Amino acid sequence: MNWKWLILISAIACSSNDPTPYQKAKKGRGFDDREEDGIRISNFRANSYTKVANARLYAEFHAIENCKNEAGRTANILDIYDRTEAKEITRTTGSAFGPTYYGGYGMYPYYSRYSTFGVGASFNTISTDTWNETLVYPNIDVLYTCEAEVWRPKVMFREVPADEMKHLVKDLKGGLQVQKVIADSPNHNVLDEGDIILRANGVRIDRVYQLIHLFSDKSRQVKVEFLREGQKKTATLKSDNVTSFVGEAEKKIIGDACKKKDVKENKLCKN
Repeated sequence: MNWKWLILISAIACSSNDPTPYQKAKKGRGFDDREEDGIRISNFRANSYTKVANARLYAEFHAIENCKNEAGRTANILDIYDRTEAKEITRTTGSAFGPTYYGGYGMYPYYSRYSTFGVGASFNTISTDTWNETLVYPNIDVLYTCEAEVWRPKVMFREVPADEMKHLVKDLKGGLQVQKVIADSPNHNVLDEGDIILRANGVRIDRVYQLIHLFSDKSRQVKVEFLREGQKKTATLKSDNVTSFVGEAEKKIIGDACKKKDVKENKLCKN
């Protein structure tokens, strides 16, 4: 038997079980960048041996890395979309007896028992076992901009899908429902839990990042139109500077990522 071939096959099998490392995308696996409507997107896609939490960490870390490379700016993470896919496959195993030897000058993929004559070997299956297995392929999008300062209204929102909105208002689009107004928010007397924001600065919105993106050092207030108990209302949302808070969150993400062996040599880990 050709043991060199067996060793090579074993090595390939083992390496294919490794999680996707922090790397520029190769064959669709790793981090990649794109931009849509002025919003930057850090994407990390991985194989089924990679934990979704690690893929998210790498996508966030890559966004931070990009911003730090731009005069040390802060990553203003607007939203994170989990586009992870699950695929079901069927696996089969079998037990066999044998081997049965035959001539053939070492015909591939059989391995010669006698190197001179090239006698191959085959096995006869006598039982099989079949089961379904779900493979999860992480795919994370981090939407962000790189800013000198980060401003937030300090309100938590939930995206309301269009099929839910149609029962509230004659509109085919979704909206943003207020889940919580944070304790020190400047909008305590402006929004209530349950309010649904329809427009911001006159533009129809249905995604959190579309609203958050409007707040900046140069635009600290945003006019919104919203629903409260079926009635349309208007108000002006204010924002606070949360750059220091976001900076602390960045440090934690960097610290967690730098614990990974494939990231620890990154220059952000050496500061």
